[in-house]
Parts: sequence; C-alpha cells; structure tokens
Amino acid sequence: MRRRQLFTVLGMVALTSITSCTSFSSSRNPSMDKTGWITHCFGRFLIDLPPQAEIRAGYYLWGDNIEALDETPAGFATKINQREQELKSQQHDSKGSMFLRRLDFGAGASGLLSWSSEVASKVYLLDTYVVSHPTWRAYRWKGKVSADREPRAIELSTLLARSLRSREPNEVPSEPGFCIDRAYIAGNSFQSERFDIGVTFPNHPGAHFEFSSSTGAEENRLLDRVGGFLAGAARMVLGIETLRKRERGGPVPADEYLLAGTDKGQRIYTFAWEAQGKDDSITEPNISAALGVLERSPDSSGKLPAPPFKSDKEALELWDTIIGSIRLRPVSSAPRGSNAGSPAPTAPAGNTKAVDDDYAIERFLADLKPNNNWMDEL
Repeated sequence: MRRRQLFTVLGMVALTSITSCTSFSSSRNPSMDKTGWITHCFGRFLIDLPPQAEIRAGYYLWGDNIEALDETPAGFATKINQREQELKSQQHDSKGSMFLRRLDFGAGASGLLSWSSEVASKVYLLDTYVVSHPTWRAYRWKGKVSADREPRAIELSTLLARSLRSREPNEVPSEPGFCIDRAYIAGNSFQSERFDIGVTFPNHPGAHFEFSSSTGAEENRLLDRVGGFLAGAARMVLGIETLRKRERGGPVPADEYLLAGTDKGQRIYTFAWEAQGKDDSITEPNISAALGVLERSPDSSGKLPAPPFKSDKEALELWDTIIGSIRLRPVSSAPRGSNAGSPAPTAPAGNTKAVDDDYAIERFLADLKPNNNWMDEL
C-alpha cells in the first residue's frame, strides 16, 4: 500500500524550539458541549463535528475520484453528448479519433471509452457517468484502464451503476455501504475505497483537521514511524513538548501522538491519530486523523492573529470530542472488536505505553514530507 502522507504539518512543528515535555490526561474531557453537533457519514465511518465546521471531501473508488455533478437530467445528458463529441473531434497520432465507443451500464448510467493519450496504444480512459436512486443525482467516475482489463472495468462500472443509492446530506444509511457526497455505494463486498476529508472551524481560525481512510494496511504503525523523533530532536533542538504519545482505545483502537510548542509568540499544535489497518478489509482500513495549527503571519501593523485556542486544554477538548466520536457504522460487517458504534471508554490518566525511540529523525522527517497546502489537494 502507498505510504500515507496525512500528517503533513507534523514535521514543521518538529523544527520549533520548545522547552518542556508534558503528559496530559488521556481521558476524553466530558465537559465539551456537543449541542448542535452533526453526525457525518464518510465512507463506512461516522464522525461528529461542530455545526459551524466547513468541510471539503474527496472520495475514491479503485484509486479514481468519484465526484458529484451539479446537473439536471437534461444537463447531464447534454454533458455526456458534448464530451463524446469532444473526443470524436480529437485526433490520436495513429488511431484516428480519440473516441472508441459509448457504453450503456444500465440504471441510467453511460460510459465513454477513449484512448488515454494521443500516443497511447494499450491504455484507455473510461468516463463513467452514473446516477443515484431513488433521488436522482449525477456523478462521474473517471480512470485509466489497460486494454486487457477492459471487461473488468466495464463490470465495475456496471456494478457502481446498480449500487449507487441517494441519501440526504446528513442521512446515515441503514444498510452497508460506502458514503460519498449525498449518496452511498451499497454493499459490503471488498473494493478499493478511500476518502479524504478536510475541515476548518470558524470558531478556531487557523486550525485544520483532516480525516482519511484507505483500504489496506500502513506498512508500520504511527508510533513505530515516529519512534525515534524525540531522541533525534533532542540532538537538533532543545525541547519538543509531547502532550501524548500512546495507544488509544475506543471504538477504533489507534496510535496517538500529540505535539505542541510556541514559535514566535504563537502556540503551534500537531495532533496525529492512526489505526494501521488490515489488508483486504473494508471494515478495518488504514484510518487516520490530524489536527494542525501552524504559524500565521502578522497583519500590516505587526499584530499577531488571535490564537485558535485559548489553551492546550481547549485544543485537547476539541480533539478528544471529535476523535472519540469516530466509529464504524453499526450496519457494516465484521466491526473492529465487535463494538462498532459504541461510545469510547474513558482511559485512565497516564495509561501510555512506552515506545522505543529507535528511528533516526532524518527518516522521520523524510517520511512526513510537510506540505502547507494539504487541503488544496482534496
């Protein structure tokens, strides 16, 4: 499986100079007011978020993005016809038109098969246009397919057309399936599926939350990958404040690693949570979350922006409330530990498993590949 690059801000915090190492209570603070919070269905998981949360989402099936189209039935038909004409008017270097043929997948779905590029001879591009039922909404799923895999690609597109069910924005389906934007792909058979969710909070300007899941297992656990960070950091900078570094229980057991520090008068946070996942499982994928607060520029008068959190306690309260709400949808098969959908148990304070610092910091930072614009990739 590909190396996950979720924790894109983690390496940046590692380069700040901080002064202490503190362990905070590992229990979820029950005082967080969840009045008005909304339960969202992403993929096969549920998560609770504040009502003001601004969400950007991307959904992927067999590695290719499936996107909602803002079209009417008439506009949808026109869009497909226009795309077909575009392909017919484009010339391949040696095969004539780029267009190969139009496909009917049933249930109101169509496909356009074309060459993947002007010089391709063994790779096609399949544009699949499907609609949800019973409420009509249009979607497009586009990806490359090798010539010898064309029958399999047609089979998958036909299955998608038959399985796409509509749902309201905050509706939680009552049958197994993979939630996407205002719809879900019904069924519990294995398929390669992924979602990437980016969240910002108007009440906490400058804070960014990411929630992601992908079928397959991460090669190494989060705590193993960052195991040598503190030892290496001690040789390069003095002091990295570790709020938590532990195995966290709950509906989805996972590793948790929380860092904080002060840089140029601003409090910076990087919180990471990840379940390693299992190969060939749709109910135990590699699932991860991160909360990041980076340094922000002062205004024209040199005044720093207001901090997104009043204190470390407030940052941890938001984090714990969100992470504690992540659970597999109860109707999904073979839940983790057979406790999907149950509330997260309160772990005793200080229940932290010791982790050996056996990796070099150079490997740690190279693995993370920081990226300031991680939400732009959604």
